[in-house]
Amino acid sequence: MGHITENAIKQISEAFGRRLQDTGITRVQWIALYYVKAKGRISQRDLSNLMNVKDSSAGRLIDRLERDGLIERERNDFDRRVIYIKLTDKGDQLISDLMPIGLRFNDDLLKGIDEQELMIYEKVLNKMLSNVIE
Repeated sequence: MGHITENAIKQISEAFGRRLQDTGITRVQWIALYYVKAKGRISQRDLSNLMNVKDSSAGRLIDRLERDGLIERERNDFDRRVIYIKLTDKGDQLISDLMPIGLRFNDDLLKGIDEQELMIYEKVLNKMLSNVIE
């Protein structure tokens, strides 16, 4: 099961990356911009948790997005160690323009799979995660 799951994740990730190939951003950058757009403003730590990456990896990603003018950082007024990230106008426009790519990819990914099958899939994955986390 582990091999099948790992292979599926790799194939799906690479397929989405190919969809983004001509956009100038990577799959990981798209995901980060998506989460920042969805949350409006998010701490660097929360973003790394959502993306399931180390804080240092998220930091390098945020550095690149900031360098490209897509996000900006702001410090928390009460705790200077907390850094918030928000989209710039350029970043907001970019992810809004690219959102249809993600939606089309999701539609293609789920083609021919009905709602009951998706519910079973989610239930099984959650059980598997629970088994390895305990």
